[in-house]
Amino acid sequence: MNKKLILLALTMSSVLLSSCATIFAGGSPKILIEGNVDEPVNITTDKQVYDNVKLPAMVEVKRHAIEGKRIQITSEHYNFNDIVLQKKIEGWTWGNIAIGGLIGWAIDMGTNCVSKPKQTQYTITPLPKQ
Repeated sequence: MNKKLILLALTMSSVLLSSCATIFAGGSPKILIEGNVDEPVNITTDKQVYDNVKLPAMVEVKRHAIEGKRIQITSEHYNFNDIVLQKKIEGWTWGNIAIGGLIGWAIDMGTNCVSKPKQTQYTITPLPKQ
């Protein structure tokens, strides 16, 4: 009976403490978009559409499948190149593997908290529409 309680306690503590990246890096990553634009812009991410915002603007993207996701910016008088996101490994992942082992790593993989945007700030250049 004592062995079962110890095993249960170890398992529960491993599950509760194992998903460091999920706990500390969870939520939607935020991207700051700056630019010398004198009119409001519309920004479209895979998470949300931001209408009539002035730059600089903070937007959110979904954490899943970050690599290659696009942020589109439009306005009445300007064209903009899409922002293409790249990913990097979330630092908490390494600590989680060391502390939480396979259970914690599996939780972080399931929530995709093992990656984050490589860059969190972008400056866009407006191109006049013709």
